[in-house]
Amino acid sequence: MAVGASSNEYAGSYLAFGREQTFGTIVTATASLDFLSFNMTTMKELKIHEEVSRSRTMARHSRLGKVIEGEVESYFYPQLNSCNYLLHQAFGGAITSATATGETAGGAGYSHTYAIGDHNQTYTSLSVAVRRGDSSTGKVFNYSGVKVNELSFAAEIDEALKISVSFIGKDSTSTATDYESALDLNTDSCLNFDSGRFSIEGTFASLTASSYWHVQNINFTLSNNLKGDAESRRIGSDTLDVLPPGMASFEMTTNVRFDTTTAFDAMINDTQYAGEFEFLGKTLTGSNQKAGIKLQFPKLFISSAPEPEISGPDGVLQSEITWTVLRDVSSAGGYACQAIVTNLTANYN
Repeated sequence: MAVGASSNEYAGSYLAFGREQTFGTIVTATASLDFLSFNMTTMKELKIHEEVSRSRTMARHSRLGKVIEGEVESYFYPQLNSCNYLLHQAFGGAITSATATGETAGGAGYSHTYAIGDHNQTYTSLSVAVRRGDSSTGKVFNYSGVKVNELSFAAEIDEALKISVSFIGKDSTSTATDYESALDLNTDSCLNFDSGRFSIEGTFASLTASSYWHVQNINFTLSNNLKGDAESRRIGSDTLDVLPPGMASFEMTTNVRFDTTTAFDAMINDTQYAGEFEFLGKTLTGSNQKAGIKLQFPKLFISSAPEPEISGPDGVLQSEITWTVLRDVSSAGGYACQAIVTNLTANYN
Protein backbone atom coordinates (compact mmCIF):
# COMPACT_ATOMS: atom_id res chain seq x y z
CA MET A 1 0.00 0.00 0.00
CA ALA A 2 1.31 3.44 -0.87
CA VAL A 3 2.07 5.81 2.01
CA GLY A 4 -0.98 7.97 2.75
CA ALA A 5 -3.34 5.87 0.61
CA SER A 6 -5.66 5.10 3.58
CA SER A 7 -6.56 6.95 6.77
CA ASN A 8 -6.85 6.63 10.55
CA GLU A 9 -9.38 8.73 12.43
CA TYR A 10 -9.16 10.10 15.97
CA ALA A 11 -12.11 7.94 17.07
CA GLY A 12 -11.08 4.61 18.54
CA SER A 13 -7.79 5.90 19.91
CA TYR A 14 -6.80 5.17 23.50
CA LEU A 15 -4.27 6.36 26.08
CA ALA A 16 -3.03 4.35 29.07
CA PHE A 17 -0.37 4.55 31.78
CA GLY A 18 1.69 2.09 33.80
CA ARG A 19 4.11 2.75 36.68
CA GLU A 20 7.77 1.87 36.25
CA GLN A 21 9.92 0.81 39.19
CA THR A 22 13.10 1.27 37.14
CA PHE A 23 13.45 4.40 35.04
CA GLY A 24 13.00 3.54 31.39
CA THR A 25 12.09 -0.14 31.91
CA ILE A 26 8.72 -0.37 30.22
CA VAL A 27 5.72 -2.01 31.91
CA THR A 28 2.31 -2.83 30.46
CA ALA A 29 0.16 0.29 30.59
CA THR A 30 -3.40 -0.62 31.67
CA ALA A 31 -4.60 2.52 33.51
CA SER A 32 -6.60 4.20 30.78
CA LEU A 33 -7.65 7.83 30.48
CA ASP A 34 -10.41 9.31 28.36
CA PHE A 35 -8.89 12.56 27.18
CA LEU A 36 -9.66 15.78 25.36
CA SER A 37 -6.39 16.01 23.45
CA PHE A 38 -3.06 14.18 23.41
CA ASN A 39 0.20 14.80 21.64
CA MET A 40 3.39 12.82 22.30
CA THR A 41 6.17 13.06 19.75
CA THR A 42 9.59 11.58 19.12
CA MET A 43 12.12 13.86 17.47
CA LYS A 44 15.56 12.79 16.27
CA GLU A 45 16.84 15.74 14.33
CA LEU A 46 19.93 15.77 12.19
CA LYS A 47 22.85 18.15 12.09
CA ILE A 48 24.39 19.03 8.73
CA HIS A 49 28.19 19.25 8.86
CA GLU A 50 29.18 22.50 7.20
CA GLU A 51 32.48 21.40 5.72
CA VAL A 52 34.49 23.31 3.17
CA SER A 53 34.68 21.22 -0.01
CA ARG A 54 34.96 21.57 -3.75
CA SER A 55 31.16 21.62 -4.11
CA ARG A 56 28.66 24.34 -3.22
CA THR A 57 26.45 21.80 -1.39
CA MET A 58 26.72 19.93 1.91
CA ALA A 59 27.29 16.16 1.83
CA ARG A 60 27.32 14.81 5.41
CA HIS A 61 25.18 14.78 8.51
CA SER A 62 24.86 13.12 11.93
CA ARG A 63 21.78 12.35 13.98
CA LEU A 64 21.12 14.05 17.32
CA GLY A 65 19.69 12.52 20.49
CA LYS A 66 16.09 11.38 20.85
CA VAL A 67 13.74 14.00 22.27
CA ILE A 68 10.42 12.62 23.57
CA GLU A 69 7.95 15.23 24.73
CA GLY A 70 4.18 15.52 24.90
CA GLU A 71 1.09 16.77 26.66
CA VAL A 72 -2.42 15.65 27.47
CA GLU A 73 -5.56 17.54 28.47
CA SER A 74 -8.43 15.76 30.17
CA TYR A 75 -10.99 16.03 32.92
CA PHE A 76 -9.85 15.00 36.39
CA TYR A 77 -11.41 11.81 37.73
CA PRO A 78 -10.56 11.13 41.42
CA GLN A 79 -11.20 7.40 41.14
CA LEU A 80 -9.17 6.73 37.99
CA ASN A 81 -5.77 5.09 38.49
CA SER A 82 -4.43 7.09 35.56
CA CYS A 83 -5.26 10.45 37.15
CA ASN A 84 -3.69 9.38 40.44
CA TYR A 85 -0.58 8.09 38.66
CA LEU A 86 -0.19 11.48 36.96
CA LEU A 87 -0.69 13.29 40.26
CA HIS A 88 1.92 11.11 41.96
CA GLN A 89 4.43 11.71 39.18
CA ALA A 90 3.80 15.45 39.33
CA PHE A 91 4.24 15.75 43.11
CA GLY A 92 7.08 13.22 43.26
CA GLY A 93 6.88 12.45 46.99
CA ALA A 94 5.28 9.82 49.15
CA ILE A 95 1.55 9.01 49.14
CA THR A 96 -0.04 8.72 52.58
CA SER A 97 -3.30 6.74 52.46
CA ALA A 98 -5.84 6.38 55.27
CA THR A 99 -9.54 5.98 55.90
CA ALA A 100 -11.17 9.26 54.93
CA THR A 101 -11.75 11.69 57.78
CA GLY A 102 -15.40 11.50 58.86
CA GLU A 103 -15.97 8.07 57.32
CA THR A 104 -18.37 5.81 59.24
CA ALA A 105 -17.16 2.55 60.76
CA GLY A 106 -16.71 0.03 57.98
CA GLY A 107 -17.07 2.68 55.29
CA ALA A 108 -15.16 2.31 52.05
CA GLY A 109 -13.83 5.84 51.53
CA TYR A 110 -10.08 6.53 51.60
CA SER A 111 -8.01 9.68 51.36
CA HIS A 112 -4.59 9.90 49.70
CA THR A 113 -2.23 12.76 50.49
CA TYR A 114 0.34 13.60 47.80
CA ALA A 115 3.48 15.41 48.95
CA ILE A 116 6.14 17.28 46.99
CA GLY A 117 9.26 15.10 46.86
CA ASP A 118 12.39 14.26 44.88
CA HIS A 119 10.88 11.41 42.77
CA ASN A 120 13.03 8.77 44.52
CA GLN A 121 9.99 6.66 45.31
CA THR A 122 9.11 3.05 44.47
CA TYR A 123 7.59 4.16 41.18
CA THR A 124 10.17 6.31 39.44
CA SER A 125 8.46 7.00 36.12
CA LEU A 126 5.60 6.09 33.79
CA SER A 127 5.15 3.92 30.75
CA VAL A 128 2.64 5.34 28.28
CA ALA A 129 0.77 3.41 25.59
CA VAL A 130 -1.28 5.17 22.94
CA ARG A 131 -3.18 3.79 19.98
CA ARG A 132 -3.65 6.30 17.24
CA GLY A 133 -6.74 5.15 15.41
CA ASP A 134 -9.15 2.22 15.84
CA SER A 135 -8.53 -1.47 16.59
CA SER A 136 -8.42 -2.43 12.91
CA THR A 137 -5.91 -0.04 11.44
CA GLY A 138 -4.66 2.05 14.36
CA LYS A 139 -0.97 2.18 15.27
CA VAL A 140 0.24 1.59 18.85
CA PHE A 141 3.23 3.43 20.35
CA ASN A 142 4.99 2.81 23.68
CA TYR A 143 6.84 5.51 25.60
CA SER A 144 9.13 4.64 28.52
CA GLY A 145 10.82 6.64 31.26
CA VAL A 146 8.08 9.27 31.14
CA LYS A 147 7.91 11.91 33.88
CA VAL A 148 5.56 14.82 34.46
CA ASN A 149 7.24 18.15 33.83
CA GLU A 150 4.17 20.31 34.51
CA LEU A 151 0.67 19.61 35.79
CA SER A 152 -2.06 22.25 35.68
CA PHE A 153 -5.59 22.41 37.07
CA ALA A 154 -8.12 24.73 35.44
CA ALA A 155 -11.54 25.52 36.89
CA GLU A 156 -14.00 27.78 35.07
CA ILE A 157 -17.68 28.61 35.11
CA ASP A 158 -19.78 26.01 33.22
CA GLU A 159 -16.83 23.62 32.92
CA ALA A 160 -15.74 20.46 34.71
CA LEU A 161 -12.36 20.46 36.43
CA LYS A 162 -9.60 19.95 33.85
CA ILE A 163 -5.98 18.90 34.07
CA SER A 164 -3.21 19.54 31.57
CA VAL A 165 0.01 17.56 31.84
CA SER A 166 3.27 17.98 29.94
CA PHE A 167 5.74 15.10 29.75
CA ILE A 168 9.37 14.35 29.03
CA GLY A 169 10.30 10.75 28.23
CA LYS A 170 13.37 8.59 27.73
CA ASP A 171 12.51 6.37 24.77
CA SER A 172 9.76 5.35 22.36
CA THR A 173 8.88 2.56 19.98
CA SER A 174 6.02 1.45 17.78
CA THR A 175 4.60 -2.01 18.50
CA ALA A 176 2.23 -4.57 17.01
CA THR A 177 0.83 -5.35 20.49
CA ASP A 178 -2.60 -3.88 21.23
CA TYR A 179 -3.45 -3.38 24.91
CA GLU A 180 -7.14 -2.56 24.58
CA SER A 181 -8.38 -5.80 26.21
CA ALA A 182 -6.30 -5.07 29.34
CA LEU A 183 -7.43 -1.47 29.88
CA ASP A 184 -9.52 -0.56 32.92
CA LEU A 185 -12.86 1.22 32.55
CA ASN A 186 -13.88 4.71 33.55
CA THR A 187 -17.23 4.65 35.38
CA ASP A 188 -16.57 7.90 37.27
CA SER A 189 -18.18 11.30 36.73
CA CYS A 190 -16.47 14.63 36.09
CA LEU A 191 -16.07 17.11 38.93
CA ASN A 192 -18.48 19.85 37.96
CA PHE A 193 -17.82 23.55 38.46
CA ASP A 194 -20.72 24.04 40.88
CA SER A 195 -19.11 21.63 43.36
CA GLY A 196 -15.91 23.65 43.67
CA ARG A 197 -14.67 26.29 46.09
CA PHE A 198 -11.59 28.42 46.74
CA SER A 199 -11.23 29.23 50.45
CA ILE A 200 -8.82 31.88 51.71
CA GLU A 201 -8.17 32.73 55.36
CA GLY A 202 -5.45 34.28 57.47
CA THR A 203 -4.30 30.90 58.83
CA PHE A 204 -4.58 27.32 57.63
CA ALA A 205 -6.44 26.32 60.82
CA SER A 206 -9.14 28.90 60.01
CA LEU A 207 -10.07 27.35 56.65
CA THR A 208 -13.57 25.89 56.38
CA ALA A 209 -15.67 24.38 53.59
CA SER A 210 -18.38 26.99 54.11
CA SER A 211 -16.23 30.10 53.66
CA TYR A 212 -14.78 30.92 50.25
CA TRP A 213 -13.98 33.65 47.77
CA HIS A 214 -16.42 34.09 44.88
CA VAL A 215 -14.01 33.56 42.01
CA GLN A 216 -14.80 33.09 38.31
CA ASN A 217 -11.83 30.86 37.50
CA ILE A 218 -8.76 29.24 39.03
CA ASN A 219 -5.59 28.21 37.24
CA PHE A 220 -2.85 26.38 39.12
CA THR A 221 0.38 24.91 37.72
CA LEU A 222 3.03 22.79 39.40
CA SER A 223 6.32 22.75 37.48
CA ASN A 224 9.07 20.20 38.16
CA ASN A 225 11.61 21.87 35.84
CA LEU A 226 12.95 18.48 34.75
CA LYS A 227 16.59 18.39 33.63
CA GLY A 228 16.18 16.83 30.19
CA ASP A 229 19.09 18.46 28.35
CA ALA A 230 22.71 17.46 27.72
CA GLU A 231 23.55 17.08 31.43
CA SER A 232 21.21 14.07 31.58
CA ARG A 233 22.75 12.27 28.58
CA ARG A 234 26.07 10.52 27.87
CA ILE A 235 28.40 9.62 25.04
CA GLY A 236 27.35 6.28 23.53
CA SER A 237 23.55 6.63 23.80
CA ASP A 238 20.91 8.71 22.08
CA THR A 239 18.47 8.55 25.02
CA LEU A 240 18.42 10.13 28.48
CA ASP A 241 20.34 8.37 31.25
CA VAL A 242 18.51 10.20 34.03
CA LEU A 243 15.72 12.76 34.28
CA PRO A 244 16.08 14.54 37.63
CA PRO A 245 13.75 17.31 38.80
CA GLY A 246 14.80 20.85 39.52
CA MET A 247 13.24 23.09 42.13
CA ALA A 248 9.47 22.81 42.18
CA SER A 249 7.72 26.04 41.23
CA PHE A 250 4.10 27.12 41.27
CA GLU A 251 1.83 29.50 39.40
CA MET A 252 -1.69 30.32 40.52
CA THR A 253 -4.15 32.94 39.31
CA THR A 254 -7.80 33.67 40.06
CA ASN A 255 -10.31 36.09 38.58
CA VAL A 256 -12.82 37.70 40.93
CA ARG A 257 -15.41 40.50 40.72
CA PHE A 258 -13.91 43.71 42.07
CA ASP A 259 -16.12 44.75 44.99
CA THR A 260 -13.51 45.28 47.72
CA THR A 261 -9.88 46.34 47.99
CA THR A 262 -9.03 43.30 50.15
CA ALA A 263 -6.73 41.73 47.55
CA PHE A 264 -5.17 45.08 46.59
CA ASP A 265 -4.49 45.90 50.25
CA ALA A 266 -3.02 42.43 50.85
CA MET A 267 -0.66 42.95 47.91
CA ILE A 268 0.48 46.32 49.24
CA ASN A 269 0.82 45.13 52.85
CA ASP A 270 2.42 41.72 52.05
CA THR A 271 -0.35 39.94 53.95
CA GLN A 272 0.08 36.20 54.45
CA TYR A 273 -2.86 33.90 53.69
CA ALA A 274 -3.61 30.19 53.62
CA GLY A 275 -5.78 28.59 50.95
CA GLU A 276 -7.66 25.48 49.92
CA PHE A 277 -9.05 24.61 46.49
CA GLU A 278 -11.62 21.77 46.56
CA PHE A 279 -13.82 20.00 44.00
CA LEU A 280 -16.29 17.32 45.02
CA GLY A 281 -18.14 14.67 43.03
CA LYS A 282 -20.75 12.04 43.83
CA THR A 283 -21.03 10.18 47.14
CA LEU A 284 -18.90 7.05 46.96
CA THR A 285 -20.56 3.63 46.99
CA GLY A 286 -20.49 2.17 50.51
CA SER A 287 -19.31 5.45 51.99
CA ASN A 288 -20.59 8.74 53.37
CA GLN A 289 -17.74 10.56 51.60
CA LYS A 290 -17.74 12.21 48.19
CA ALA A 291 -15.13 11.58 45.52
CA GLY A 292 -12.99 14.67 45.17
CA ILE A 293 -9.70 16.50 45.38
CA LYS A 294 -8.26 19.22 47.58
CA LEU A 295 -5.20 21.33 46.92
CA GLN A 296 -3.89 22.90 50.12
CA PHE A 297 -1.59 25.91 50.48
CA PRO A 298 -0.52 26.90 54.02
CA LYS A 299 1.47 29.97 52.94
CA LEU A 300 0.18 32.28 50.22
CA PHE A 301 0.95 35.87 49.26
CA ILE A 302 -0.69 38.04 46.62
CA SER A 303 2.01 39.14 44.21
CA SER A 304 -0.31 41.00 41.84
CA ALA A 305 -3.82 42.43 42.26
CA PRO A 306 -3.77 45.65 40.24
CA GLU A 307 -6.66 48.08 39.96
CA PRO A 308 -9.17 46.76 37.40
CA GLU A 309 -9.35 48.23 33.94
CA ILE A 310 -12.41 50.29 32.96
CA SER A 311 -12.72 49.55 29.26
CA GLY A 312 -16.15 50.88 28.36
CA PRO A 313 -19.51 52.16 29.58
CA ASP A 314 -21.02 48.73 30.30
CA GLY A 315 -19.43 45.87 32.22
CA VAL A 316 -18.52 44.32 35.56
CA LEU A 317 -15.19 45.25 37.12
CA GLN A 318 -12.86 42.26 37.38
CA SER A 319 -9.63 41.76 39.28
CA GLU A 320 -7.01 39.22 38.20
CA ILE A 321 -5.08 38.02 41.23
CA THR A 322 -1.70 36.29 41.01
CA TRP A 323 -0.65 34.23 44.02
CA THR A 324 2.80 33.26 45.28
CA VAL A 325 2.99 29.78 46.85
CA LEU A 326 5.70 29.25 49.47
CA ARG A 327 6.66 26.51 51.91
CA ASP A 328 5.41 26.85 55.47
CA VAL A 329 8.47 26.64 57.73
CA SER A 330 6.59 26.94 61.03
CA SER A 331 7.03 23.20 61.65
CA ALA A 332 9.36 20.38 60.57
CA GLY A 333 6.61 18.94 58.38
CA GLY A 334 5.89 22.20 56.61
CA TYR A 335 5.05 22.13 52.91
CA ALA A 336 4.19 24.49 50.07
CA CYS A 337 1.39 22.49 48.46
CA GLN A 338 -0.20 19.10 48.92
CA ALA A 339 -3.07 17.30 47.19
CA ILE A 340 -5.65 15.09 48.90
CA VAL A 341 -7.76 12.75 46.77
CA THR A 342 -10.78 10.87 48.13
CA ASN A 343 -11.92 7.66 46.45
CA LEU A 344 -12.50 3.92 47.02
CA THR A 345 -8.90 2.76 46.51
CA ALA A 346 -7.15 1.61 49.68
CA ASN A 347 -3.65 2.73 48.63
CA TYR A 348 -1.33 3.43 45.69
CA ASN A 349 1.89 2.10 47.22
